[in-house]
Amino acid sequence: MTEHEPTPIVETRLAPERTTPDWRRLEVVARRFEQPLQEGIARALANKTEIDEGTARCIAHTLGRALGPESRLAAFARDGEGSYFDLRDEYLDLYNAEEATPKVKELINWLGTYLVAAENRGSGVRPRDAAQPPSLDRILVRTRVTTSGHPTTIYVPGTLNSKDIETLVGGLEECAEFFGAAFRAYLSLPDVNAADNDLLDTFNENYAGSFDSYEDAAHFLSPLEDWEIELANWADDHGLPPDAVELHVDYVIQQTREAYDLIEEGGRLHAFGT
Repeated sequence: MTEHEPTPIVETRLAPERTTPDWRRLEVVARRFEQPLQEGIARALANKTEIDEGTARCIAHTLGRALGPESRLAAFARDGEGSYFDLRDEYLDLYNAEEATPKVKELINWLGTYLVAAENRGSGVRPRDAAQPPSLDRILVRTRVTTSGHPTTIYVPGTLNSKDIETLVGGLEECAEFFGAAFRAYLSLPDVNAADNDLLDTFNENYAGSFDSYEDAAHFLSPLEDWEIELANWADDHGLPPDAVELHVDYVIQQTREAYDLIEEGGRLHAFGT
């Protein structure tokens, strides 16, 4: 990225400044609310669903006690107001702290996945085993960013906070400039982890070409021309004019769309192996 290029824009809500978390207060409140917390988690596991809003707010209250009444977690606990982006940085700061116990991490996993599901921000392609506790590192979250001046949807692990994503986007800037619209199209696929260390390798492995239309894509990605020649030969063998039989391209296009992910970006179609 040069000094003349725009600063990456990340869909995020920065957490307010705060002091060091009060872990002792968090532990006290966690013990006090242990029964309703465990009952809410048990219901979710039994029903194979996310936790309910009451349990999510109870978790937020427990975590918010470590950050104070002005925290966004505390506000969500009080009135249920607050989005995934509002709360994410606060609970991830606790999640990644050395002092975080396995129990605290478990509560944050439940709260984070609840918020992602409530706003339908998950990728939907890596469903977790609903009979097992969730884990933020196993879900991909849809996030809107701008790379090289282009708004782009990417999917990142649930463990990445705003600063992590900002750093990631800074690295993607160079990739987006080099590969152009095809790379941005690849990033928008819900099963592509934008933070994957092998991102460029998987892009190169799956990229099948860019096209001006679905028909062009079908011609290149299927044996359409061979089939048309075979039909013309069949008609000739039976004494029929070449246009006596016709291959409906729409069916071939549909077959191609089932075999490849075709993503529109930058005025062209970009194909990736499924």
